Amino acid sequence: MGKQTMQALKKSRGAMLFFLAFALLQGSFFITTVGALSFPDPNIHAYASYSAATGQILNKPDRQIDAYGNSVKIQQLHGDPRFLSLQGCQNALVVTLLNQTSDYDPKLEEQKAVDGLAPGEEVTVASLKGTNRANQYFPAVFLPQAIGIWIGLHTHQSPYQTWQLGRISNLVVYILLFCLAIAIIPRGKMFLAVIGALPHGMFIASSLMADALFISLCAVFIALFMAITTRNEPASRGEMVALSVLTVLLFMCKTVYASLAVLILVLPRRILSTKRKTLCLGSSALAILAIYGTWSSLYSTVWAEASVSENLRFVLRHPLKMCMAVAWNFFIRGPLHLLKLGAPSVLLAIILGLAWGVLFHNSHPTRRKVTSARGFISLYRYQIASALAFLLLIYLAYASMMLTWNNLPQMRIGDPIQGIQARYFEPFLPLLVCTVFHPSDEDITDTEDRSTESHKVGSATRGIEEHGPEEKALKRETV
Repeated sequence: MGKQTMQALKKSRGAMLFFLAFALLQGSFFITTVGALSFPDPNIHAYASYSAATGQILNKPDRQIDAYGNSVKIQQLHGDPRFLSLQGCQNALVVTLLNQTSDYDPKLEEQKAVDGLAPGEEVTVASLKGTNRANQYFPAVFLPQAIGIWIGLHTHQSPYQTWQLGRISNLVVYILLFCLAIAIIPRGKMFLAVIGALPHGMFIASSLMADALFISLCAVFIALFMAITTRNEPASRGEMVALSVLTVLLFMCKTVYASLAVLILVLPRRILSTKRKTLCLGSSALAILAIYGTWSSLYSTVWAEASVSENLRFVLRHPLKMCMAVAWNFFIRGPLHLLKLGAPSVLLAIILGLAWGVLFHNSHPTRRKVTSARGFISLYRYQIASALAFLLLIYLAYASMMLTWNNLPQMRIGDPIQGIQARYFEPFLPLLVCTVFHPSDEDITDTEDRSTESHKVGSATRGIEEHGPEEKALKRETV
């Protein structure tokens, strides 16, 4: 096992060094030039990180009804007012904050000024829609940030330095998980390193945002899946357990990210039998039901700007209209919005496209021919499954926003869907590496080569049968 680990690290050395260099450079830049409380939804990530570090993430909530008729759970957090006030926080999109990194963060000094305040009496902050939303996500996803904050609190660091320690621990976990993914994946290591080092992801990783864990865990899942596909042996028990655990973790990060489990279904029976697939996914479902289901029913709340029950009834009556609205917003409005974001975002899209082009060019695409639809699906099973997983992610992400942040009965198909952010789709970027993976010959149902070979064998057999009596007669005459 140690020898295999050393070989994997040796093969990954170049990609890891590339990733580490850019990750540490960008991470240190963002941590020092962007305020600790300048990122999207600080009232979720900062409060949840603090409550996880102080052991309050499971404080018993009170049930209420909001202005739209939705049932919500109000959770109280107690602590130092210098932390719970979030003084000087800047709630802005990642793209907006990246565009302003050429200048000094205008909120940085205001955020640092909290260090000059004397500790006051403990205050209580209720989890309300506009303030504290700490109970919106599963608490385990905030452990990377909570580690640093816990260290800061127990070493009596200033509030701003405590937030900074949370950012550093979040960055360290992101780097470790991405290095693990690069080491595991058999091909496309440099491409995966480029994805991990993109400025959008590095900004998230160097903040208090839980999305850093979402991105890195998706990368590890995809890398492990691709490693299993290239082995000419059944998946081990440890690999099955790892896939199950990662599926559970992705569901707890965000329900939509569990759509990656679609990939498990297309593994050849030689690698993972139907029985073992059922066991793998079934055990994941049971763990999710027991752990996430219990927490969700007792503590979790999703804040809404509309009546969820009315929106749900509308969706059930007009499913086609909903699908058309999602397709219009992602495939038509999405690219146009990307162009409006400016040169930095367009440049990142170009870099990603060029990196994928190099990956595809160096991968020696398969030249095997297929003669049937079944053979085509079998040969391109990983690409098809990846596309389905991504489409499922798009639909589920937009559906959740449509139910909670939009008044569907009054919307038209072409109206923009509120609440969607580009970072929701970034965890699935590693799926692009699936384009260079193909099943081995014994895992392909039907190919032209096989049919040709079978045709030749059949022709030879028929020839022997047809000419057999003549050859026997010729032998008798010769004798």
